[in-house]
Amino acid sequence: MAQDIALRPVVDPALEDSERALLEKSADGLFPATLPLPEEPGLGGRTPGDIRTALGASAVCALLPVTILWALIGVWPGLVVGLAAQAGLIWVGVQFGFEAFTLTVVGAHLLAWLLIVVLGCGTDERQRVARLRHGRYYLAEDFGDDSLRELLGHSPLRRMERAQAAVTAVLQSQVDRHGLLDDIANDVTLPAQQYEIAQRLAELTRLARKVRTAAGDASGSRVEEVLRTQRHALRLSSSALEERVEALERYAENTRAADAAYREWEAVRELEQLGEDMHELVVNTVRDELAVAEIEGLADRSRLQDLHRVLDEAREAGLLATRFADEPADRRSGDSGRA
Repeated sequence: MAQDIALRPVVDPALEDSERALLEKSADGLFPATLPLPEEPGLGGRTPGDIRTALGASAVCALLPVTILWALIGVWPGLVVGLAAQAGLIWVGVQFGFEAFTLTVVGAHLLAWLLIVVLGCGTDERQRVARLRHGRYYLAEDFGDDSLRELLGHSPLRRMERAQAAVTAVLQSQVDRHGLLDDIANDVTLPAQQYEIAQRLAELTRLARKVRTAAGDASGSRVEEVLRTQRHALRLSSSALEERVEALERYAENTRAADAAYREWEAVRELEQLGEDMHELVVNTVRDELAVAEIEGLADRSRLQDLHRVLDEAREAGLLATRFADEPADRRSGDSGRA
């Protein structure tokens, strides 16, 4: 479980939030607390490679500023300034000729190179914080490897990974996010516990390395006796740390169980809320059945009305025909003669 998760930097929770966020991003560019801080390169961390890269970028910036300024100072400001600079270069070339255009490009090249070297190269904010806070964060290198298992009875790195995984499980749990755990204690106490465990494990690693180095290839009863005593002291301290890590893991396991119970509770609550909708659905179903009967009745009445209309028309036509048939023949012929 924890062994499959790469250890993230363990940072002192007493640092400012902005510094802690920078250091917790990744281990890239950070320095192990148990090793001396390397000297900072000259020129504020600027390397010959930075200077060569700046030369190429400044050449493009001077000749085609519209294509690169947006990457240096931001999209919209870069496009606006780049278009203005590009238009200025073209204007200089058209108005004053190729020689003036070349001198302008060379001057812009030197200016851009200077700005890129000064502002864009060297030690950035994260590297500055990494140096300033060296010793107040721990990396995987601070906890040795499996070769110390013989002296400590365990791998310090694996134990640190387990502790970090347990703390992460609690702080990322649903019940903690929803404030169902003591969020103030978790946010403050758990990072402090993790950092204290890191300090103790790093110290154990340092001492175990010293013991291993001091013993070297030496052998003999006196060496074995001293090693036995020191191994016992290291393992005694290690056992106390194991209890703290196991306590964190039990808390994480209980939190996972609480998460499962919370998800179950949420599902039951949503289903109960759906029960009201289901009740309304049943009521609407009954209404629908009644409405169907009513609609069919309306349709029947509509067809009956049509039938009544047709019958009335037929009656009227029949009455007219009957009245015409009942008239005397001579009256009909007289009317025809007069016509």
